Amino acid sequence: REENAVYLNNMEFKLTEAAIETLSILAEARMDDEVLSGSEIEGMISGRDAADCDEAAGATRIKRLRDALGNQMVSELLVKTIARRGYVLSIEKDVIRMI
Repeated sequence: REENAVYLNNMEFKLTEAAIETLSILAEARMDDEVLSGSEIEGMISGRDAADCDEAAGATRIKRLRDALGNQMVSELLVKTIARRGYVLSIEKDVIRMI
């Protein structure tokens, strides 16, 4: 995290602090096999209760993360949208490393 770098499938991505925060939350959820809604993502980052957060705020964080990851097809495959449920990091647990 100090270097704002993350390795997914041994590919290094340099990300902003905000993108790293969003990716960290998705990675933790992936370790627990959880799908997070936009409001849950926003709640975890802001420290507020998810019920008090707007779904769109979390969706914006996901969009910014996807933008930071680059290539549209790659980022859509890494961060999947699950209809009417939320978002999930769609890679195997053992390929996530944060530096």
